[in-house]
Amino acid sequence: MLKTTTAIAAVALGLAAGPLAAQEDFPNDTVTIIVPYGAGGGTDNFVRALEGPLEEAFGTDVAVRNIAGGGGAVGLTQTLTNEPDGYTVTIPNNAFYTLVGMGNVNFELDDFDYIARLVTEPYVLTLGESENWSDLESFVDYAEEEPVTLGFAGVGSSSHIMTLAIADALGVQVQFVPYGGGSEATAAALGGHIDGVVLSPSDVVSAIEGEGGLTPVASTGESSLLPDVPLFSDGGVDVTADQWRGIAAPAGVDQAVIDAWEAALKEAVQDESFQQAVDNLGVELAPLYGDELQQFVQDGSDLFLPLTESVAQQ
Repeated sequence: MLKTTTAIAAVALGLAAGPLAAQEDFPNDTVTIIVPYGAGGGTDNFVRALEGPLEEAFGTDVAVRNIAGGGGAVGLTQTLTNEPDGYTVTIPNNAFYTLVGMGNVNFELDDFDYIARLVTEPYVLTLGESENWSDLESFVDYAEEEPVTLGFAGVGSSSHIMTLAIADALGVQVQFVPYGGGSEATAAALGGHIDGVVLSPSDVVSAIEGEGGLTPVASTGESSLLPDVPLFSDGGVDVTADQWRGIAAPAGVDQAVIDAWEAALKEAVQDESFQQAVDNLGVELAPLYGDELQQFVQDGSDLFLPLTESVAQQ
């Protein structure tokens, strides 16, 4: 009886030690990053730049899988079918808020563990040529009296929600015009079909140079692509928000695994080739972890969810 009890205890101890050992030894197998968009876009290029430095930091293979569809919904849903062991992660961004707020997915924000924010990019109000305005102040003066048209990339997208937030903060009359993507919205503004756009700096930077180009008049945050553009906050307008990309996993990841991810990411972002890629993408390297990251995610939820839900109800 004693031998049987001892044997059972030994087996139980072995079972308990197995997962713990695996956590402390993380990673000892290939790590997969699911990109919830197609190849060649900004998120994909960001992950491809991170892949090599992350392999070096982890000392194991990193596989990148593109699972596009539904504005990111398909890839994010697929991520959640995996175990919360840190071996399969995805790329969180503001689409998390808008997909949930629009009711387009069957998951909630807390179905993910947010491991890191790595890069950010602001939104920029960029206007076409007009005799009615030359800067933010003159634009607001005009738009308080006459409605203006502002374009963005997709109904329920983060640029849509930020266009609503900016219009509300400025107290101006706006007709909102969705387009299939940032390039289409920018082309419409260049062609004079709309008065302006709310998009990322990388969407508009090529359209602001030369005669007849667009004019960026205010930004929600700093951008190395558009360093001279004033912030909304400089003019006393309370609009501060960033698009972001980072790492998230299905909720329930052990803290030891999260710690291993943090250590690897802190090493990977120091890689010169990654930092050059970040510059080329026009985003800002702004790593955030732990409690500060969780507060950042919550702040984004507080801003985006109510506005997105109001759009969904229209």
